[in-house]
Amino acid sequence: MEKWFLSNKKADFKAIGEQFGISPITAKLIRNRDIVGDDSIRKFLFGTLAELHSPYDMKDMDKLIPVLKASIENKEKIRVVQDYDVDGCMSGYILVTAIRECGGIADYDVPDRIIDGYGINDRIVNDAVKDGIDLIITCDNGIAAADVVERAESLGIKVIVTDHHEVQYIKENGETKYIIPKCRAVVDPKRPDCPYPFKQMCGAGIAYRIAEALYALFGKSGKLGSLLQYAAVATVCDIVDLTDENRIIVKEGFKILEDTDNYGMRALLDRCLKAGERISVGRVGFFIGPVINAGGRMSTSRLVMSLLFSQSRAEAEEILDELIELNDERKRETDAAVKTIVSKYSEPPASDIIIEYSPSCHESVAGIAAGRIKDIYYKPTVVLTDSGEDGYIKGSARSVEGFDIFERLMTVKDLLYRFGGHPMAAGMTLKRSDLDEFIRRMNEPGWPETAERFKRVTIDAAVNFSAVTKDVIMELSLIEPCGKGNRKPLFAAKHLKILRMYIMGKNKNAVKMIFDDGTAELDGIWFGNAEMLFDEMCSVFGKTECEKLLRGMGANVFADITYSPKINYYNGFERIQLEISSFRW
Repeated sequence: MEKWFLSNKKADFKAIGEQFGISPITAKLIRNRDIVGDDSIRKFLFGTLAELHSPYDMKDMDKLIPVLKASIENKEKIRVVQDYDVDGCMSGYILVTAIRECGGIADYDVPDRIIDGYGINDRIVNDAVKDGIDLIITCDNGIAAADVVERAESLGIKVIVTDHHEVQYIKENGETKYIIPKCRAVVDPKRPDCPYPFKQMCGAGIAYRIAEALYALFGKSGKLGSLLQYAAVATVCDIVDLTDENRIIVKEGFKILEDTDNYGMRALLDRCLKAGERISVGRVGFFIGPVINAGGRMSTSRLVMSLLFSQSRAEAEEILDELIELNDERKRETDAAVKTIVSKYSEPPASDIIIEYSPSCHESVAGIAAGRIKDIYYKPTVVLTDSGEDGYIKGSARSVEGFDIFERLMTVKDLLYRFGGHPMAAGMTLKRSDLDEFIRRMNEPGWPETAERFKRVTIDAAVNFSAVTKDVIMELSLIEPCGKGNRKPLFAAKHLKILRMYIMGKNKNAVKMIFDDGTAELDGIWFGNAEMLFDEMCSVFGKTECEKLLRGMGANVFADITYSPKINYYNGFERIQLEISSFRW
């Protein structure tokens, strides 16, 4: 399911290195990411917030800001309607904070994942009418809710939609007609008539740009910087491409996050970072994101908003304890759901798209379970479960590179009660009675020509261990932040002799090895099922040889590896260590 490819893109790496003060290795990494031309390289290495396009380049921003400004000045009641995930919470916090900072009256509403489902809905509109709300502004949702948005307008509530999801459409007489909600303003870079050059911003990124335009009008620009940290966290956790403007938002936002004075964010960071450790995409994505998401998955995202709006460290710590407990529960539910589904298959499923209806799956973890199963079989996966609405089921989809799951869902739109999403992820609700037809038609078009049936692993360079120095590793920080669209630098080494092996962790979920490539010896660490890896090694080299590794005895065991080098800090000492991604025997 995995194939390795050595990137071999050409350029004068020495000249690029001399021009920008970097090593030829770093120059090669930049070229491998298709960053070409002096201006693009400079922006990649040293880009600043000043290089973001004007927020007014977004379609309807010139309508949004006057409406919001008037509501603030007239002391109208403004309600921010957000999503329940990290992006939604950060978007909501940014907008509520910005409106209040400019003198407006703002509160927020969050849909309940189980009761309401995704996005603005009739319950939210009815509550807004009852509470005398004058203006609703959505964030990270709304583009797929034209009927609800228009109903709110018909009831006398002004509505502004801000979103970053794909715009739904219909085909009539061979013509594509996009469905844009009819309201005061719809800001979504994905709408086809939006000229904004960068389309990959998350909901909180858009919320930040709205705050930027609003603060400029109210003379509050000096307050804007503190909001960037929330856009940075959302950008990482929503897994949008870490390129162009997103890259700048994350890089600059992390600088603010390091010294945050928000009680909730400070408590989160202190729980997830080791002493002296810098904030990173990995820490945000694998600790902060899941803890925040656990609120909306297992209880309510109002907990997260209470955390962000905490008035003391003690209050923040109490809320955080509850969120961490919910995250532990989420982990257990996810593991159970994945185990139940995978146990059905004695061999990889034959269908192009894996679609599983699993009534026992907690609906809040369906998306995570779909992602796990997608990773196991490298196929787009949909996990469905009971919705709580009589006769309906709901779930989430996760896809692989080159397979646009949103476009595939558009082909069965007539079967879907509601749906929305991106090329790589989506959510949907349908009738239980339509499940068989849904499965059949989703698989009917076949595998897109643009999608590969295996995971492509792109290696930046084959590097001798003797060349993996502290200076080289420190310079690799210029490539950060790394994630989707800007992968972590990946090196490879072939035919390494394994000198020693240690199985680590109480759950045996890590392996440490000492390698020799003939030029130097280096430690490597791999995270995963250690017993499964050891069994795999034994099947190739024999159990006797492999057990010698565990005892530190000489053994004839060799491996090819892909890895990222890092500096490991422990008890005041630093040591070069290889973070291993995969093995070949």
